[in-house]
Amino acid sequence: MLYFARTIATLLIPLIMYSNAVTMVSATPREAVTDFMDGLHAQKARIMEKYMDNAYVNFLNNVQGDEAVTARMTDALFQDFSYQIEEIARKNDVAVAKITIRNHDFNNVLNGYNAVSYQYVMSNLYTEEIADKEALNAVCLELYVQQIESAAASDAMVETVVFVPMVEDGYHGWNIVMTDELMLAVLGNLQPPAL
Repeated sequence: MLYFARTIATLLIPLIMYSNAVTMVSATPREAVTDFMDGLHAQKARIMEKYMDNAYVNFLNNVQGDEAVTARMTDALFQDFSYQIEEIARKNDVAVAKITIRNHDFNNVLNGYNAVSYQYVMSNLYTEEIADKEALNAVCLELYVQQIESAAASDAMVETVVFVPMVEDGYHGWNIVMTDELMLAVLGNLQPPAL
């Protein structure tokens, strides 16, 4: 009986591992877009890591500061985010998806942040808080997040149609060709201060 159980286990384990590997890489262009958009919305590290070369994705993943403040930023950015895949065209190893993205309009966040951060620095120019880089970074992040939250609280929404190019990776999977224009549309025209 023990021999029989070992034989079954020996046969099943590689089969299960193979099926999991196939599941991870076999994706249609629609699944690739859905995985990216849903992964970005939920800030799933597994999805985000694939696109760390993009300055916007890198900013979202690596912003330094208090976890509660960065969580507030993410919540505000994606609280009313939605997308609709309109159509997908595929030819050989390339594909393009037409997507309508709807989000709050964060276009004026950077201007608002520049004004309030300048005011803060000028008002505290001769205090110790300005000399403490960590404290100053924490204040600046808080001011930036407040601007994002203010924009998210308004009724101003932006709806943008984007075309998402994809290439087959050679392993029955699809990778999005990430551009700054795509991320700008996804994030409602948000301009991070570091870009």
